[in-house]
Amino acid sequence: MRIALSLLATLLLAAPLFAADAPPAPAPTPAPSSPAPPATKPTTAPATPIDLATEKDKLKGLIGQEAAVRGKVVDVFVPRSGSVTILNFFAGAERRDFNAVIDKANLEAINAAFSGDVAAAVKDQTVLVTGTVSEYRGNPQIKIEKPEQLKIEPAAAAKEGKPKEEKPAEK
Repeated sequence: MRIALSLLATLLLAAPLFAADAPPAPAPTPAPSSPAPPATKPTTAPATPIDLATEKDKLKGLIGQEAAVRGKVVDVFVPRSGSVTILNFFAGAERRDFNAVIDKANLEAINAAFSGDVAAAVKDQTVLVTGTVSEYRGNPQIKIEKPEQLKIEPAAAAKEGKPKEEKPAEK
C-alpha cells in the first residue's frame, strides 16, 4: 500500500514537469470588435410600382424578380376546391394578363389582416402588390404569402400614381 501511495504522490508531483514538455496551447482568437452586419437579400424591386393600366407588358420581363405592382382589382375568383383565391386585374380574356394569387395555406392570415374577408376588402379597389413575379401558364403572377404584400391604396393616391401619406390625427 505504501508503494502505491508513494507512486501516486510521485506522479502527482511530476505531472507539472511533463506538462512543461508539451507544446504550448494556441492563443485564443480575439473576438471581433464589432459584430458583422446582418446579411440582407438585395432587392431588385423597381423604385416605382408598375402601373397595370399602362405598363403590364413589363411584367413578363420581371419573371423571377421582386416587383411592386399597382392596379384595380376587378374580380376575385375562388374555385370550388377553394385551393386558391385569385385577384383579377382585368376582365374577359385579359384576366390572365396578371394575377395576384393567395394559396389556401396563407388565406387565413391574409383574411385576418383584412377584417376577415380579403376578397370583399379588395374588390373594386386599387391595390399595391409586392413580391416575386412568377409565371403560370405563360402569364405573370405574384403569390401573396403574407398580409404585408397586399395594400389597399387610398383613392387619391391611386389617381395620382403614388401612395398617399397619412397625417396623424390632431389632438
